[in-house]
Amino acid sequence: MAAKSTPLAVKVAIYQRLLSGDIARDVGRMYVISMPTVLKYANDAVAELRLLEAVESSPILVGFLSRTVKIQCYQYVDDEVVRDLMAPILEPYLGQAEKINFASRESADQPLSTRVSRTTEEDFQAIVAEMSQSSHPGLTSSALLRDIVEDYIARYKANGRPLPPTLVHQSQTPAPVEPAAPALDGKALMKDLQCALREQLQKHGIELPQGDD
Repeated sequence: MAAKSTPLAVKVAIYQRLLSGDIARDVGRMYVISMPTVLKYANDAVAELRLLEAVESSPILVGFLSRTVKIQCYQYVDDEVVRDLMAPILEPYLGQAEKINFASRESADQPLSTRVSRTTEEDFQAIVAEMSQSSHPGLTSSALLRDIVEDYIARYKANGRPLPPTLVHQSQTPAPVEPAAPALDGKALMKDLQCALREQLQKHGIELPQGDD
């Protein structure tokens, strides 16, 4: 099943927030997307707006939208003429975006910053930054997360635990009537995750303090 595309109105609303002075990180938190996705959507919005007749007929807007989003943001704040010309163009999109509850969607592309506390995210990013500058040049947070997840799955299988059926399989095959499966051992699960994280960090030369078992 193909992923649903992000509505243009939402992309324009994201772009407008950047123009208004909101930083990409805050916009990302608001819409539950990553900073790179914020910038991608803003550029997508610019590409679509440039095709509008109202833009093509205005040399000022053609020149404005031909610049990078970063330069546009600097200019927009102080350029009243550009703001006045852009307002009627952005307005209908912003009205549509208000009716779309985009941030509450369930999506696999939601960034780490929306799934954990701010402190946890900042600590993790600090570890990634240190590793990328020392033991593992070029390391990204996505790459380290992938290593941690893959290591955890390998550990899970090694312990003789069968993987649960996929959601797609569950939706197509009626579940048999049988006694409920035993609940997961939360403490054991957390211990396995901590071990997987510790081993991955040790591979990159970082030692975590041993906690109490």
